[in-house]
Amino acid sequence: MGGVVLLGLGAAGWLLLRPPTVEIARTRTGEAVDVIYASGVVDYVRQAHVAPIVTAPIRQVDVAEGDWVRPGQSLARLEDGPQQGAALQLAAQAAQARIVAGRTRRLFEAGFAARAADDDAQAQARAATAAADSAAARLRDYRLTAPFAGQVLRREAEPGDLGTVGAPLFVIADTRTLRITADVDERDIAKLRPGVQALIRSDAFPGKTFQGRVSQITPAGDAKGRVFRVRIALPADSGLPPGMTVETNLVTDRRPKAILALSSAVRDGVVWTVHGGRARRVVVRVGAMGGDLTEIQSGVGVGQPLIARPPANLADGQRVRFGKAP
Repeated sequence: MGGVVLLGLGAAGWLLLRPPTVEIARTRTGEAVDVIYASGVVDYVRQAHVAPIVTAPIRQVDVAEGDWVRPGQSLARLEDGPQQGAALQLAAQAAQARIVAGRTRRLFEAGFAARAADDDAQAQARAATAAADSAAARLRDYRLTAPFAGQVLRREAEPGDLGTVGAPLFVIADTRTLRITADVDERDIAKLRPGVQALIRSDAFPGKTFQGRVSQITPAGDAKGRVFRVRIALPADSGLPPGMTVETNLVTDRRPKAILALSSAVRDGVVWTVHGGRARRVVVRVGAMGGDLTEIQSGVGVGQPLIARPPANLADGQRVRFGKAP
């Protein structure tokens, strides 16, 4: 009975002393890229929320959602009856004042009126004309027009509704140009410049990558959020709809001949090589990191055999056996 126990202990000890089996993967050259991650929203480069600057009932709506409009085209008219009456009255008063001013000027030039009377008549004519012009200009405030050529994306106006100051009744956009507005961490903003490539992904289009370019970096950041706003230009045929949330990778640098290793071979800045059947611990400097591959900037060279998945308890100088390479 005791002999059987000793034999079992001996077999267990042999298994414990048996060198671990490791898989070897060699480093190789390839492209490494430095990227900055940022989330953003697709929107139009040129978009306007058209709101009245006076409060009045809506008398007439001239466009529908989806309509294309020209610059200055009427979108809606507000009720302006009282203002029309006031404008007509002031226009008539201005016309009468100009007649009086003209008659007084002729009398003055003929020597039948004093200079003071002429000056007073001319001043009254100018004041009445200015009041009439101002009233006519205020009438234009009761007419909402398109600020530029585009499409009506949203209409919140119906005849009889009350249009109020600052409340948008229409959203107009130039649908030919799109962009992404993204927030970039202030720690990364120094690495960015206009023209940097953007790789864009969306959950709505799994497996598809869209292309863009950084077009603008806001000169001032948000101190509270510690971010800078970045605009990314999109091609007209990108297919990304406005309002969609996207993820962007901004490519700040490319190294086409970088040394790459399996990411599973790199742990906390350390890789393991094998010399003479023994594992050797090597400290490396890591660059760009990806899900499958990691850039090694120093510590090992091209073609270096590395342990693909080093055991957690591996010791420097420990004997290892080779298994199948990944």
